[in-house]
Parts: sequence; C-alpha cells; structure tokens
Amino acid sequence: MTTINQAIEQFLATKKGSPRTIASYRNGLKAFCDALAQGRDIPDSGSAGNEKEILDPKTADIRDLDETWMSTFIESLRDKSPATESLYVTAASMFYRYLVAERLAQPYLPALERIVSERTRKTGRRRPKFPRDEIEKLIAYAESLATQSAADAGAEFVTEKARKSARQRARLRNLRDRAFILVLADTGLRVSEACSIKIEDIDFLEGRLSVIGKGDNEDLVRISERALSAIRDYLNEQDLQARRKAVQEKENRKGTSQRQIRVQEKSLYVFVRHDRGAKKDAGSIAASTAWDFVRRRAVEAVGEEAAAQIHPHSFRHYFVTVVLLATNNIEKARRLARHANISTTQLYAEIDPELDEDYHEIFNARK
Repeated sequence: MTTINQAIEQFLATKKGSPRTIASYRNGLKAFCDALAQGRDIPDSGSAGNEKEILDPKTADIRDLDETWMSTFIESLRDKSPATESLYVTAASMFYRYLVAERLAQPYLPALERIVSERTRKTGRRRPKFPRDEIEKLIAYAESLATQSAADAGAEFVTEKARKSARQRARLRNLRDRAFILVLADTGLRVSEACSIKIEDIDFLEGRLSVIGKGDNEDLVRISERALSAIRDYLNEQDLQARRKAVQEKENRKGTSQRQIRVQEKSLYVFVRHDRGAKKDAGSIAASTAWDFVRRRAVEAVGEEAAAQIHPHSFRHYFVTVVLLATNNIEKARRLARHANISTTQLYAEIDPELDEDYHEIFNARK
C-alpha cells in the first residue's frame, strides 16, 4: 500500500525546477494534506448533525483519494489570496495527474478540471513591476566589475598563499557576476536557464547559445557581443584544465567509462561557485545562489532600498522593453523572449513608441 504522503514524496522527486519552485509545490501539497486531515462534512441520516469524513495523509491509502477532495481543498483556501489559491490548486492538480499517469490512483480528471474551473477564484494579471533606471544602473555597474580591484580581498588571512587565493576568487566572482548580469539583460533568459549554460552550448562565432527552456524544450537564443566578451573574459580567468581534471578524477572514482568522461569534460558549466568551499568538479550553481549574488550587486549599484525592487523577471522585462523600443514589433519581442503566448509579451509591453508619438501629437503639440 502507498500512503498519500508517500505518493506526494514520489511526485516531488520527479519534479524539475528551481528550489523555490519545488518549495512552492511542497507548500501547496502540505496545505492539501492539511485539508484532507481536517476532513469534510457528511450529512447524517439522523437529526443529530453532521459527521466528518477524514483522510489521514500519513496512513490513508492513495487509492482512496478521488477528485471530489479537490472541492474540499479549494474551500479550505478561502482565507488565502487568489494568487496563492491558484498556485496551490495548480500543485494539487499536477499531483492528481501524476497519480493517473503512474496508476497509483484513478481520480476522474475531467471532473477534477470542472471542479477547478467552477470553484477557484479568478485572478487578474498585473504588469510586472519594472525599475528600468535601477536595472540600467546595475548593468553599468556590472560592466565596471571587470576593472574592479580585488587587492583588498583576503586581508584576514595570515599567509600570502591564502591571500593570493582569496584575491583570485574575488576576481573570478567579479567576472562571473558581470557576465551573468549581462547575459540576463541581453538574452532575456530566466535565471535558472542562465545557470544551466554549458561551454559547449555557446556558439561564439554565430552569437547564439542553446538552452533548455520551459517544457524541457531546446531553444536557440541570440546573445550580444558584450555578453559573449564578458563570458570569454570569465572563462579565460578560470583554470579550465584543472576543472576538467577534477571531473575526470571524480568520474574515475565512480567507475565511469572513458567515453562518458570525455563527454563530461566537454560539458563544463559556465557559471560556477568561487567561494572558499567550492570544488573544482562542482556542477552548476543553483538559481537561488545566482539570484543572491545578483541582488548583492544590485545593492552595491543602487542601494538597499532600490535593489529591493529588482527581481529575477526584471531582466526579462528589460529585454522585452529594449526590443520593443528598437523594433516596435511585439511579435519579434515575443519570439526573442520565447513567450508561448503573445498575451504574456503584452504584459511587459508598457512602452509603445508609435502610440507615445501619436499621443504627443494629439495632446502636447496642439497650438
């Protein structure tokens, strides 16, 4: 027998995404379990009142979970915001579909979809907040990191060798952060996508890179010369030979074949950690780690208060805005940002040069 809790853990183990995304799924399913444990009323055949039907997630068989419990869950979320309700219901719906796909239970999915459609509150879509001036200041600051001195790094260490290593790590962090921020600004990549870039994914001659985007689809993304130059500077400063050797030694210990090791050597991630505890054979940095150092640079560039307005999607908004200002073509902006639906692009498209000009002619240029 598989309990509801066990099925949830199995489901979460299959999900891919940033730590924050997985945490959102977990929070939503925890709320789902709470609703099951609190139960739902069953009209009593007598006149004494109602009885409760309860599913204890720790002990209940997953096969006892049917689609009607979604109604109970949605009702339990009335004290949450519509956005939180939508997020949690999405997590629960994905879990139900997983159960059917894995044949762990047989909820009736058409009825589940009807329940979700009829009972959930509708949320309006707001334009993403976009501190454009702060983003441009951050970009300018990032470009200056290439010449920023790291001479003061490691002053707390006793030996010159330790101080030299600290200065080198600081230099690498400066070049990494510069390249990462320019990549976000000039490609419109999501933070998690930028973290996953490998050296072999970049075509330096054609100015393109290959990324795995939403839905595990491979996308071809254009990349600017300044971002490519920043990546080159960063890679040239690294000891890639030492990283490859570390990967080879790690794979040898695991008994990996030489052919697989050669593939691993060619697949080094571009952006990696450079703190004191970082390993040369480490994989990609987590999206949350990357966002932490971007936020630190934002604080350095514009101050704590202004930096608080900058979030991961600010760079996608900036990217779409730059494209629209240059082309006044929302379809091109959609394709370059890799939005599946043009309505998503329109949320970012608060600037329309043609409309701005028309408005000026109508209201400001009148005699």
